[in-house]
Amino acid sequence: MDKLKVLIGSRQAPDIEAMLSEVPIGVEVSFLPHGEPLGDHIADVEILFGHIGEDAIQAATVLRWAHQPHAGVEGFMYPAFKESAIMLTNCRGLYGTQIAEHAFALLLSLTRQIPAQLEFMKTKHWERLPCIELAGMTMGILGLGGIGKAIATRARAFEFDVVAVDAEPVDKPDTVSELFGLDTLMDFLARTHILVVCCPITPETHKLLSHAQFNRMPDASYVVNISRGKVIDEDALLAALRSGKLAGAGLDVTYTEPCPPENPLWDQQNVILTSHSAGASQHIRRRAMQLFIDNLHRYVAGEPLVNLVNKEKGY
Repeated sequence: MDKLKVLIGSRQAPDIEAMLSEVPIGVEVSFLPHGEPLGDHIADVEILFGHIGEDAIQAATVLRWAHQPHAGVEGFMYPAFKESAIMLTNCRGLYGTQIAEHAFALLLSLTRQIPAQLEFMKTKHWERLPCIELAGMTMGILGLGGIGKAIATRARAFEFDVVAVDAEPVDKPDTVSELFGLDTLMDFLARTHILVVCCPITPETHKLLSHAQFNRMPDASYVVNISRGKVIDEDALLAALRSGKLAGAGLDVTYTEPCPPENPLWDQQNVILTSHSAGASQHIRRRAMQLFIDNLHRYVAGEPLVNLVNKEKGY
């Protein structure tokens, strides 16, 4: 009997490769050679760990399942893949802890004026600066998936009142005092002093936050985006920051990535930019590979896969 062929789209660390000894009997695992096109190696592959683009999809004649080793799947949402019978899974659920930590790092850096203090440190300058106390404010979480829930848990420890909005009819956790639907976004924003963007990018969320939405928020509010830059209209964000409507923004993502040097966000004093690093963790590669191996056992056994993506919804 021919072996079930699995292709790992990028070379993993040695300890990750050792984990592949746990794959089911009858599965043959190979690695995409560094620098070589996926299309040259995908023809007889049934399962792919990694991304497949439009340039390789036509060669993937026996591909039945692709696993995205990250949470976002917008790179797969081109017509040929969406219309195919290829199943797609992702790593949602593995990023809540580290992304929530990063969201609070951005927020606290803004409200405690850490960038200014670091500049003082370079010249050994001692000066007290005004800072913002967060306890008692309302944090609004846009997107109550695994990451949003992780942020809500930590927000309650900071004594926030936590409200959330989600496009899906999700259950409200105890850490959230009120849950809104996307159709009541403007009411949600009117209560939100700290807006944390956690939703995926889809046609419905593209530039979801623009002039009207920022104007609806209380004066001197903050925005933290640790999901996808295209959810925010950057011209509207800049206008709100420059007018003082928003006191600051912590952004791990931008509309175009890498963020172009000419983007005025780089020079905006009340903005902190990080380079899409919120998902980084010393544990994430092992977690992602373990999820894939567990799903591989389910696939071989004919069981439903965990983290199956709805290709029509885009998440």
